[in-house]
Amino acid sequence: MMLCSKRLQMGDLMTTKTAVKCYRFEGIDFIPENRLLNWHDNQQTLLTADESRFLASLCYLAGEVVSTESIYRYTFTSPNAYEESCDHHYDLNVLLLSLSKKLLRNGKMAIPIYIIPSYGFRVSLPNTTAVRNETTPLKSPPSWPALVKNKSKKPLLQVININYAIITTVVIITFTLLIGYWLMTTQ
Repeated sequence: MMLCSKRLQMGDLMTTKTAVKCYRFEGIDFIPENRLLNWHDNQQTLLTADESRFLASLCYLAGEVVSTESIYRYTFTSPNAYEESCDHHYDLNVLLLSLSKKLLRNGKMAIPIYIIPSYGFRVSLPNTTAVRNETTPLKSPPSWPALVKNKSKKPLLQVININYAIITTVVIITFTLLIGYWLMTTQ
């Protein structure tokens, strides 16, 4: 499976990867979860939540001619946990206009959305639909010299902390043996 973006170089940082759905078209990657259009020249365009939902639905149904009613139902009538009510009315024409402006680059639509008169919409199939591994930097672990320097500051406390379980076990066993010896000699 092809990854949807270039690998990020993070230097010596530790990273965590999460899977994110991505649609790759010529010159652009669309990441619905992040509401981002990643252009292949390393520029990004942020979409509104409604634009992203609309484009994600079109990309999901790519290759099919979808009626206006079907795309509206598929996009906006599914329950959204972040909305208080579902009484919203969306104008697909307004969404299409604002989305088209954001998809326009060098006089060409990066993700062409075809309007089928008196019926609906169609988006061509993406080059790939992939799960993109997003890399998030974490704190880098301390270097070896820093660890050695920290350990040499309080060696007695570190020995006690490291061997606490061993010391506790030895004390309990010794105490148990002493009580056992005392009970055997007193009878």
